[in-house]
Amino acid sequence: MCVREAAASAITRADFQEGLPNREAFFVVRGGGATTGPSAYIAIAFASRDAVIAARLRVTVAELAPDARVVRSRAGVAAAVRELTGPVDARAYAESLRSRLANSTGDGALSVGVGGPKQGATGAHLALLQAEQAVVLGRALRGEGRVTLFDDLGPYCFVLGRPESDIREFADRILGPLADGERYADLMRTLDSYLRLHGSLNGVARDLFLHRNTVRQRLRRIAKLTGADLKDSDSRLALQLALLGRQALERLAS
Repeated sequence: MCVREAAASAITRADFQEGLPNREAFFVVRGGGATTGPSAYIAIAFASRDAVIAARLRVTVAELAPDARVVRSRAGVAAAVRELTGPVDARAYAESLRSRLANSTGDGALSVGVGGPKQGATGAHLALLQAEQAVVLGRALRGEGRVTLFDDLGPYCFVLGRPESDIREFADRILGPLADGERYADLMRTLDSYLRLHGSLNGVARDLFLHRNTVRQRLRRIAKLTGADLKDSDSRLALQLALLGRQALERLAS
């Protein structure tokens, strides 16, 4: 299934099978005119806490975009990717769609996430991932009934925009045995505090109500388990991104 079967930039069903989130109904919405070079795409994801409305999002989105073609269907979130024919104000466009869909469903708390614009079929795939992650994480961070652009996610942008399995693999590789959060909960809290407080032993001790010597002992264990040099800025950055990735996965799962 493709947007424009004869076009080199057409999106096929196979383009969207790898690494997609597991709570989506996807649509490809065709643009209205010919373009030169790779096409640009924007993705919009809709999510509702109401089980009945969520179950009908696929149908409702299709009604709002009657020329849409279903690419992949999952429960809970409906996402659409639209080929652009010119510049677009992504936030205003998403707000307009949110308002129409909220009125149509009667769900004023409907949440929306936006990914892109991105170029080409690969970019469309990325925009879809960004939109789904933006709506789920944006709802967790900012509450219901809002439009969240992927760029609104701040530091989470550095670890998102890729399949959740890739994020998990990166975090597990950097954290090593510490990835077992239940077994090493105290060390994980210490590491988070250490990175958040810019390596201040006194700050960590105050933050966690620990003696400085206890903090030193924990940091030595963390360094041994992860193989990281905590005095090295690149090692600290990798650890911080790994923790951020784990936090993002927890919010996406919620």
